[in-house]
Amino acid sequence: MKQKNGFAKKELFAVILIALMNLFLFADQNLMAPNLTQIAHDFGFDDVQRDVMLGGRISFVFWILGGLITLAIGYLTDKISRRNLFLFVIIIGEIPCLLTGFAQNYDQLFWLRALTGIGIGGALPLTFSIIGDYFSHENRAAASAWIGLAQGLGIAIGQLMAGFIGPVYGWRLPFIVVAIPNFILALIFLLLVKEPQRGKTEESLKELIEEGKVYTGKINWHEYKSLFKIKTNILVFLQGIPGTVPWGVFFIFLNDFYSQDKGYSVQIATLIVMTVGAAAILGGFIGGFIGNWLYNIKPKYLPMLCGISTLIGIIPMALLLNYTPQVIIPEPDPTLPLIYGFITGFMVTITGPNVRAILLNVNTPETRGSIFSLFNLTDDLGKGFGPVVISALIVMFGRLMAFNIANLFWLLCGLLLLVMVKTFPEDEARLNAILKEKAEKMK
Repeated sequence: MKQKNGFAKKELFAVILIALMNLFLFADQNLMAPNLTQIAHDFGFDDVQRDVMLGGRISFVFWILGGLITLAIGYLTDKISRRNLFLFVIIIGEIPCLLTGFAQNYDQLFWLRALTGIGIGGALPLTFSIIGDYFSHENRAAASAWIGLAQGLGIAIGQLMAGFIGPVYGWRLPFIVVAIPNFILALIFLLLVKEPQRGKTEESLKELIEEGKVYTGKINWHEYKSLFKIKTNILVFLQGIPGTVPWGVFFIFLNDFYSQDKGYSVQIATLIVMTVGAAAILGGFIGGFIGNWLYNIKPKYLPMLCGISTLIGIIPMALLLNYTPQVIIPEPDPTLPLIYGFITGFMVTITGPNVRAILLNVNTPETRGSIFSLFNLTDDLGKGFGPVVISALIVMFGRLMAFNIANLFWLLCGLLLLVMVKTFPEDEARLNAILKEKAEKMK
């Protein structure tokens, strides 16, 4: 039985299940941040070691190693069963997350977080390759918004659990609690979900596939290299690196910055970060539907929305970082930081689902796993190098100046997104021509 939008109930179930697995996997990534100082004390680190070894080095290996490994996963996504590969990355991410709760020294913590990063990175190309075969191009921004909602909720849940459970029961428990649900969901996925046919939602191919024809497109080295000839792809890659750097401030340092430097309790500092996260969830979700609406008016409005919203987000971020509490007894008033954080999180995350929809709409079904692995790599390069760069700037200039410099990386990101206003319609038209040619060969 079909839903009103033509979406089968079994497919809807699969998407919901994939979203839930993304939720718990993404909850893994920021479990350290609210308790950086507590972890540092546990391992005998001073404040500099805290920022460099916990905030910088672990974040670097978490994202960089994960990003590099997912290049292989992305390539495999376009060659073998995505269903089985998705199960693999979920398990490879959750086992080390669970074991992090039992880490006895820094080396164990370091490598367990690195392995967790592999799972998180590998999930993204698989998720969006599958989503591309569940939704047509008119609805992909909205579909990406739902996945982004799950991922954002996961990050928020991770922050919440670590920020409120960690100070009471210790920093280790959140790693155990967050990891367990995905083992159950993975079993359900294994038993009940089948893989969608590639290309079945493409306008040029869907009638042929419904007639029983099989889309046989497979990625090869020539097609892999051609990904780098698509201007929109290149711009998405380039904006991703600077665009992720400021998030290192939010999810690695901001909690500790507000609790240690501005006089707030860990719980209130966590609430501020959670507000950023909640706004990010809302911005990504609403942004996907705004992007859908604008795309159906004129495709070039989609990258325009991404660029403008990113540039606007720089202003409240600066206000958040440079806010000085006026009254500090018994505790500073968090009202303005909460407002600044909310506006920042909302504006800069409008980009997320829409950039992913842009990638889906300019790349063939057989290359989407690879393109999202490359996108994830550039994203991870920013997430990995960002905290390292920030921690180096902290050593040179102090926390406040370092964070303000990081904020300016969104300026470059926004300008690159605006360049796509020209390239995106051209590359989308090129893809439509390619798919029509492939459809003729299938007849």
